[in-house]
Amino acid sequence: MISVAGAGTYVDDVRPAGRMIMAVLRSPHAHARIVRLDISAAAALPEVSLVLDGASLAADGIVVRPGGAFANFTVRQSDRVPLAVDVVRYVGEPVVAVVAVDLIAARAALELVDVEYAPLPVLADASAALTGQPLEQSWPDNVMVDYPFSKGDPDVVLAGSDRVRRGSLRCGRIAASPIEPRGIVASWDPYRETLTCWASTQSPHVLRTLLAATVGLSDSAVRVIQPQVGGAFGSKLPMFPEDVLATVASIRLGVPVAWTEQRNEYLTAAGHSRDVGCDYAVAFRPDGRITALTVDLVADLGAPTTVAGWAMCIVTAGCIPGAYQIDDVRVRMRGVVTNRGPWQAYRGFGKEVSCFVMERILDEVARATGVDRIEVRLRNFIPSSTFPYTQPCGWITDSGDYEGTLTEAAKLIDYADFERRRAEAREQGRTLGIGFAHELTPEGSSRPDSLMGGTDSATVRISPRGDVTVLTGVTSPGTGNETGIAQVVADALGCDLERVRVEQGDTASCPYGNGNYSSRSLTFGATSARLAADELRERIEAVAVSMLGTDAGRIRIEEGTVHGPHDATLTLDAVAAEIYRNPHGRHMTGLPPGLEATRSYRIPNVHHQPDVDGRYNQYPTWSFASAACVVEVDEETGVVRVEDFVLVHDSGEIVNPLLAEAQLHGAVLQGIGASLYEEISYDEDARPFAHTLREYTLPGARESLAPVIGHRSTPSPFTLDGRKGVGESGISAPAAAIASAIEDALREHDVRLSRAPFTPARVWAALNGGAA
Repeated sequence: MISVAGAGTYVDDVRPAGRMIMAVLRSPHAHARIVRLDISAAAALPEVSLVLDGASLAADGIVVRPGGAFANFTVRQSDRVPLAVDVVRYVGEPVVAVVAVDLIAARAALELVDVEYAPLPVLADASAALTGQPLEQSWPDNVMVDYPFSKGDPDVVLAGSDRVRRGSLRCGRIAASPIEPRGIVASWDPYRETLTCWASTQSPHVLRTLLAATVGLSDSAVRVIQPQVGGAFGSKLPMFPEDVLATVASIRLGVPVAWTEQRNEYLTAAGHSRDVGCDYAVAFRPDGRITALTVDLVADLGAPTTVAGWAMCIVTAGCIPGAYQIDDVRVRMRGVVTNRGPWQAYRGFGKEVSCFVMERILDEVARATGVDRIEVRLRNFIPSSTFPYTQPCGWITDSGDYEGTLTEAAKLIDYADFERRRAEAREQGRTLGIGFAHELTPEGSSRPDSLMGGTDSATVRISPRGDVTVLTGVTSPGTGNETGIAQVVADALGCDLERVRVEQGDTASCPYGNGNYSSRSLTFGATSARLAADELRERIEAVAVSMLGTDAGRIRIEEGTVHGPHDATLTLDAVAAEIYRNPHGRHMTGLPPGLEATRSYRIPNVHHQPDVDGRYNQYPTWSFASAACVVEVDEETGVVRVEDFVLVHDSGEIVNPLLAEAQLHGAVLQGIGASLYEEISYDEDARPFAHTLREYTLPGARESLAPVIGHRSTPSPFTLDGRKGVGESGISAPAAAIASAIEDALREHDVRLSRAPFTPARVWAALNGGAA
């Protein structure tokens, strides 16, 4: 309501007295040596208070160090100074930071910084990285991540099969593009020696710990506040170089320092995702049942950083073969560093790539056998009776009914009547096609030895007048999860929803939490709040039983009223007043005073002890969905328009259908954008083409549609009330479903689509024999 009314407070609205503005000079080169760097002219401007460079930061020990243990795969990482030292490694890398009285003065100062670069050889893409010289001098090659796993012996099965298909697939690089870019206001109090940061972040507590460690402060000296956030989608997980720079500047100057990212900075330097290719081989029977699969993936991670977005490639590999039961599988993921922009987390977190790979392979099997695309999937799905099911990578899928969502999607799209619709459209000179895809979306990422290890906390307080406050460690990027948490607490306490207020995003008041990522707000945040509310309800019930003079089990609490036998009632307000006003009275005998409880929650099916029991499971819940879509293809231009889109989703028990559907509507549109319009492209020198939204095409009102959403529920046996996540669902299936529909529309031409996005030029080229 506040945001809709235009009364929201975002980071750029935080303007403490004496605030100064920071601007950042960024590298114009993808790879170059810094021959000379002269900041004296910029520092001499009277409006400028501070100029920072990499050498001075390194000398002061301002270094960001990666951390965390990684099971079942190897990863190389290096320490990073927030500003480039000696060498720049991608277009947009921060080189110099200037703090001035306003943005105009700061930008004018950047113009006076004199930098001489000597270009170095460029690793323009993943193929160059696999054969080129190491980008990091201390590394033997450019492979940052190497993650292989297998089940059975796929090579033997492939060699003995007379039905084998091989191919290559590619997902283009994209950017999250939230409405609000990144930003931070850092304010150092030299008298109290405390730092307060207002940041557009998803994880305030994690940012606090990382910032404090980097600048040499105790955690207790740092307070991070998350104001309202204009979208995040994973792109605002801490910590970024600019966060450190603003903090260092504020500490040195003793005044608040603010930095707000510009859109051209975001598109080049804030982080991208996808940019993954694969080669596959699949063996199958005449009925479409897959017998063996090998997938060799290579991800272009861009320049190495300490941001954990590179872990998306691990998830891509781990989610293959996903929803399909294949006994003989081998998967290898290699994540390589290049001179492209670095990776950062983005909605789907690698699951959308594995969905594209698997669904394209299933379509190829259907084409090769002549079996209906839906039937091929039904014959390969993991049976509902086998859950919990261990994936070939070792992760444990909690529950599922994949057949149910796919058959429902086919009904909602009216698959049985589509050929009549296709024929009618052909008479009108229109070319229609129908496509299907299934997505599997593990949620609640719990990475070992990290600050995002898969727990969360909440405090529930009831005041003497019966008002309820929830302080939670999860945060909201604008998705309304505070409403869902309030619902869970209101149900647990039996009070009116309007009496519950949820506070998030302040490390000074909220208990420690991991924040918002991996669709964990209700599975973790609402559950910890529920546990705290349950504790208070027990106390309330005990006091109410005493006040009513009845026995336990003979009361019920609904809508703020305690109902006892013989129509006797009490308000919750009266019970709360008794607890606070008469803590030594007879109704409080044997009970602790007050009404406040803090509880932490840890999902039981996460395992991080491979040294003890050989088990490693990172994802506790696995949502899934089936998509069906109808597209129209203009054969003369290659332009594709999505006419209808259906998504049938299963995230276990849903707390708030309106919030869930809102998430899915946005996710489907993002998925359509990545399927048809969005791509961060580079030239042969690793220079990006897209610097503004003129070059990076986002779907707007003309390209949007209202998807039809269906819900099913396969509750998780491991979570309270069977809940699963919903926030990352819906974005993975569109690319594969749209590709399937385009190929179906152009089936007379035997078109193959192997690279997303399916731009008009690519569709036209595929339709015309691959002509440029």
